[in-house]
Amino acid sequence: MITKNTKFNGSKEYVGSCCGNSFVILDCRNSDGLDKQTKAIFAMENITKYGVDSALFLSKSRDMDVFMEIFEKDGSESDSCGNGTILIAHLLDLEDGRVEMKDNAALVGGDAEKQSIQMNIKFSCIEELDEENCLFVRMGEPHVVRLVENLDEFDLVGFGRRLQEKYPNGVNVDIIQKIEDSRYRIKTYERGVFAETDSCGTGSLSSYLAISHFSGKIHSDPIEFISAGGNHWVSRKGNMLKLETLKKFCKIKTL
Repeated sequence: MITKNTKFNGSKEYVGSCCGNSFVILDCRNSDGLDKQTKAIFAMENITKYGVDSALFLSKSRDMDVFMEIFEKDGSESDSCGNGTILIAHLLDLEDGRVEMKDNAALVGGDAEKQSIQMNIKFSCIEELDEENCLFVRMGEPHVVRLVENLDEFDLVGFGRRLQEKYPNGVNVDIIQKIEDSRYRIKTYERGVFAETDSCGTGSLSSYLAISHFSGKIHSDPIEFISAGGNHWVSRKGNMLKLETLKKFCKIKTL
């Protein structure tokens, strides 16, 4: 849900969520903008103030519809955000557009029921780790994806905290449990948040790539990922990965 709040430095301020992944949003497209330090300070103060996961900053893009930056509660900057991109597309009513991020971009699509983004697989990489059924996957953001037997019995937070010691810039951690061939449960420990979050868009994208790697095939049908905050569907066409969710998981309310 998004609620319009106040103006900051001539910008529009919002608080919102997509699939339970929550954000404070500062739309700077019609202002002079902010420098990196100011954004980091704003993020650290307002993420705590509003009890959200991350901060999103919007500015004009030279070639695309909007440029989006993502900052975490420790002041660090992330490369991309799936749920954040979907939320911004929904906020700006983009059903056919492009969102630019730090090191990549997403194609935006939508209809009356669903909102989606597509990202090029060229931004991805996969590395096998020593632990069984565990991969490092970078799809916009760095993730460690682990396939487990029982999501509820696995210590995600403890596992996530231990992995931060191995990755100096932090790493997101996803655990997935197979329900059937095209349906998985998923939980995510998010870097910069230092806790489990209700869902993660790039986590679902990374988990799709991990599942394809584990099985040795590209799935012809979309894979549904069920999280605490809502459901994602991930599919692949050529070099593009598509992330979809229902618009009911990112409703907008203006005060």
